[in-house]
Order: sequence, then structure tokens, then C-alpha cells
Amino acid sequence: MLRAESLLKKAIEIEPENPNFHFELGNLLIEKNDLMGARLEFEQAVMIDPEHLASHYNLGLVYGEFGLTAEAREEFRKVLELDPRHIKAELQIGYTYANEGFFDDAREAFRKAQEMDITDPEPRRAIEEVDEMEAEARLKSRSELRQAFEQRQFLLNRGMAQGFMDQPNQTSTAGKQALIQTGALLIQQWLTQRARARAETNPNEPN
Repeated sequence: MLRAESLLKKAIEIEPENPNFHFELGNLLIEKNDLMGARLEFEQAVMIDPEHLASHYNLGLVYGEFGLTAEAREEFRKVLELDPRHIKAELQIGYTYANEGFFDDAREAFRKAQEMDITDPEPRRAIEEVDEMEAEARLKSRSELRQAFEQRQFLLNRGMAQGFMDQPNQTSTAGKQALIQTGALLIQQWLTQRARARAETNPNEPN
């Protein structure tokens, strides 16, 4: 992982306007539990490319972990602008509302997600969960309710968008390490090819 991080940082030094490098570094920092570092990389990626869907999605997840629910929803809505049938973004909007206690808004988002794919069981489970949360809310004090919400940890564990992976949460630790190693190899190849091209163009330039 350290080698992959080093290669990504080197790639960014050479090509700082490449949003994919910032996105992949952000994902790597998530693996290291460096949420602030990941946040900065995802923010940089969407600044470079406002249509970088996966960076908007992951940035929304990280904002949610910082308690910035309004900012998180804004990022998920940007995902939906780019892909109106992005079911996970709609679900995340619902989770942010649920974490704030806006149960009707949460259910509305979950139902929209359900309409996107009636075969996906997650929207139905989410509606059931928010019903349970609303029932708890009637029985708990405000402080107890906040503690209960925090324990549910809706965000971040629900679908990090990592590159080409469709179901990253179902990937084993060994699988994630293999992906990191593959990414490092590809970046190393890119750096080598770039250095070779520069040497051919400028044969007198020192390495």
C-alpha cells in the first residue's frame, strides 16, 4: 500500500490535473483511515473534473463521516444529475436524512431508490430500518436518540465507489490488496512509459 501511495503521489506531481489519480489516492487514504486526506483528494478530483461521478459519490460519503450531512446530500445529488438512476446515491440521500431524524424525507428517498430497481432488496430494508428508528424516536430522549443514530453508522460502509469495481464491499481484504498492487503496477508502467517518451523527445535531458 505504501508503494502504491508513493507512486500515486509521484504521478500527481507529473500530471496534477488528472482527476483519476486524485480519486485513486483518495480511495487509498480511505483504506488507511485518513479521512481528511481522502476528502482533500476527492475535492481536488471534482474541482478538476466536475463530472467525475465516483469522486462526487465518495466525497459525499466522507462528508457524511464528518457530520456534514447537507454537503453530503449535495454531492449525492450531483451524482444523480450525472446518472439519474444511480440507486446508491439516492439511498445515501435517504441515510443522511435518517441520521438527522427526518424520517419522511428518508422514506421518500428510499422509495425513489426502490422505483429505480424493484429487485434490489436494500431500499426495502432501508425503509424498514427508518420505520424502526422512528419508533425508537418516540421512546427516547434527544440525547439517547442521537447516540442511537450514531451507532448505526449508515455512511462510508455502504458502497465506496472504487474505480471499476461494482460491488467493492463484497471484496475480500486479499482482493483489495490485489487491486492496490495492480493499480501500483499500472501507475509504474505509466511513469516508465512517460519517462521513455521524454527521453526519446529530449535525449540530452538528464533523468
